[in-house]
Amino acid sequence: MTSVNAAKSTLRRLAQRETNMTFSAQELETLRVRLRALREQIGGSVSDRLHRHGLDQHEDAALPNRRLDTDDDAAAESATTMDIAHVARDAEELAIVDAALARVEAGDYGHCLDCGDDIARDRLAANPAAARCTECQERSERAVLVARRTRG
Repeated sequence: MTSVNAAKSTLRRLAQRETNMTFSAQELETLRVRLRALREQIGGSVSDRLHRHGLDQHEDAALPNRRLDTDDDAAAESATTMDIAHVARDAEELAIVDAALARVEAGDYGHCLDCGDDIARDRLAANPAAARCTECQERSERAVLVARRTRG
């Protein structure tokens, strides 16, 4: 069977499967509220990092000029690298939360993106932005580790 046929077969199977994961309107609203609060928190962190340098608040978004903080170029470069890493991490987290909100609106929330099975309610309670079941998330993280090791 070709990979295209296998993918079509998988899609048909997932479309036909019955799901046990149903959320009441109240549960969905609670999830929306939690996800929006998480989004606000992450967005606030990005805003603070880009608009607040020390005690000063700035209109323009920019990372702080770390060379003004120290006369050690290596330390300034290291601090700037950390600032960039923090903003990149926060941007990735925002994308994950936005994707979870989109799944709630589309009626796909609570289903693993990889295998299509239900994500455990306990997992969603702990991490409402979770996109994969525990097994698929572990598999995904292992694949990332392997990819990093083989690159370096």
